[in-house]
Amino acid sequence: MGRLLGAHDSDDLDRPDLNKCPDCGCFFAQNNCPLCGKECPEEMRAGNRKKVKIRKRRRRNSSRVTFVDWYHSWWFIILMMFFFPLAGIILLATSPHKRSSKIIFIIIAVIYGIISTIGIGNIIGSIADMLDNPVDTSLSKEVYMAKCEEVSAEEYYRQIGKYKDEFIKMTLVVEDKIVGSEDLYGAELNNYYLCHIYDERGDSYSILIRDCLAESMNFLRGDRITVYGEGAGNVTVYDINGMGHNASCINAAYIE
Repeated sequence: MGRLLGAHDSDDLDRPDLNKCPDCGCFFAQNNCPLCGKECPEEMRAGNRKKVKIRKRRRRNSSRVTFVDWYHSWWFIILMMFFFPLAGIILLATSPHKRSSKIIFIIIAVIYGIISTIGIGNIIGSIADMLDNPVDTSLSKEVYMAKCEEVSAEEYYRQIGKYKDEFIKMTLVVEDKIVGSEDLYGAELNNYYLCHIYDERGDSYSILIRDCLAESMNFLRGDRITVYGEGAGNVTVYDINGMGHNASCINAAYIE
């Protein structure tokens, strides 16, 4: 009499040798459905029903094996990206790989290109320079200047580590302005002033002043200035002509 609870239309199993109830989906040999008692119509009787098409069921996560031409293989596309970028882009665009994989590959390639062009040291130096505020901006001008201790160039030069990030005051003579200066990694920084000062014995000391002023000011060669700022240690900067300047440095917050 078939299955007691019947087989439904969505099932792949069919009994072409039995009648089928259109309401219950139950298979049976007699004329009436054993569940609802309804008489089986002619079109649902054995031999009159359309053959049920059996669906092929595929396992989840199963996939067909796709053969990729050697020139569309990832290893060859990456190789072309290194030596012939245009050819690599064309191969990637025409390859049968998934669109999501192509997008991820392009993002990685762009990031790699930026790092290779600019340099990882340059990027880290630029980020550090942006995040690191060279002077304390939380203090008012009067309070800031009052905290600065007057230091001689010789003392600052000899004990450069002692005055790192300390509030100092120093009177100097401007020697030159270093425009568009760069640090060791090539990252563009603030403008610097190369200054000098003579001690009582006539010895000269070179001091770099990093322009961190709230209000920009321009100084000429020979100007005598009093700098209020914070010790920055020894710094090497390069001007637009590529000439390097290494000297003890002060991050200048205020200059008179």
